[in-house]
Amino acid sequence: MALKGNIETFYLSSMLQLLAQDKKTGILTIADKGRMVRVYFKNGNIIYAVGSQKEVRLGYLLRTKGIISAEELQKALTLAKQRKERLGKILVEKSFISLETLKKFIHQQVRDILYDLFLWKRGDFEYVDQDFDLDEEFVTELNHMEVILEGTRRVDEWEILSKNIPNPDVVFKINKSVEKQRDSVNLTANEWRVISLVDGKRTVEQIVGDSGHDEFVVYRMIHSLISSGLIEPSGGAAAVTSGGKSEAPTIIQIYHHVLLGLLKVTEKAAGARAYNLMEEAKAQVPAQYSKLLRTYDCRSDAKGNLKLILEAAPNSPPGNEELLYAFNAWIFAILHKQKGLLSEEAMAANLKELTRPDAAWQQLPGKSNLKGAILSTIIQTVEQFQQEGLKGAKGKGKGILSFLKRK
Repeated sequence: MALKGNIETFYLSSMLQLLAQDKKTGILTIADKGRMVRVYFKNGNIIYAVGSQKEVRLGYLLRTKGIISAEELQKALTLAKQRKERLGKILVEKSFISLETLKKFIHQQVRDILYDLFLWKRGDFEYVDQDFDLDEEFVTELNHMEVILEGTRRVDEWEILSKNIPNPDVVFKINKSVEKQRDSVNLTANEWRVISLVDGKRTVEQIVGDSGHDEFVVYRMIHSLISSGLIEPSGGAAAVTSGGKSEAPTIIQIYHHVLLGLLKVTEKAAGARAYNLMEEAKAQVPAQYSKLLRTYDCRSDAKGNLKLILEAAPNSPPGNEELLYAFNAWIFAILHKQKGLLSEEAMAANLKELTRPDAAWQQLPGKSNLKGAILSTIIQTVEQFQQEGLKGAKGKGKGILSFLKRK
């Protein structure tokens, strides 16, 4: 039996089901733009899969897990190339890893290759009935229905991830508050590996390649790091404004949540005067931005305030950058009001709350990259406030929102 076509018209899940039901023995090849995957079937069962780049990735994964050294990996890769043999076979032969360890990693590798196939948008395929010889150590077995279910689930999750990381050329950088919070940041070993590659220069595609992990896994970890405010798109606030699309509803809802928190803290110290103090702080926002906030009422809901801001904006909806300037200037002025009311301990707790969002923050609507960029500007507003406190001179320096102007 020979079967040819394109995965745009003949879905991968249908193909796997067909080959399993007919108990086929042969090789399914899928190729697209220089990448290729071969899937081996025996009596309808998937027993192996190999991708054009997976041999190298297997070595990187073993290296990043600390199972082999860099020297051992390089030696094995050289021998594998010279002898035209599989990397895994060389690693076992040289006693760099055990056969059991190799089988464990090959099983995971085969699964990752298959799951990745579900994310391909296009590709030509060809299945041919044929016998083949595979070394015993490379043979595994996967249930095709489990592969289909997990692959389909990843497709759904990928749609969410790809919206927050729109293309592989995006560059991220570490939020500078991470170093200060390093001891309190709780990440897995894999997440630490990925965040160590975020340097403001590497693209997402390069991070995937250098990490040794599958693309989906890296995108998921980057998504988590963005949501936690640990990394941000290179360019800070500019990332929020890219594309010219207004995110006013989301931005206003997030800042409304932040302002309510500041109002509650102020109420504990000032009681009924708290609202008036918030309004006094608003009056200190530079004129070109204060017009947006003129009718904003912290005691109202986010939806009502969105309507008020849209009515007040000369150009509706207002630009993302304009909103960031306005809200962060207001927060900066509120912090100065609170400084004269709160004890040193209460102020420290207040600033910590601002820079380390609680679970409610994560539940707010909006893309992770947008929320991460907003959190970054809030953190930098707090840092600017703290720096001015150390200098003992309010209003000196480059200006309270100079950090938002990225070159």
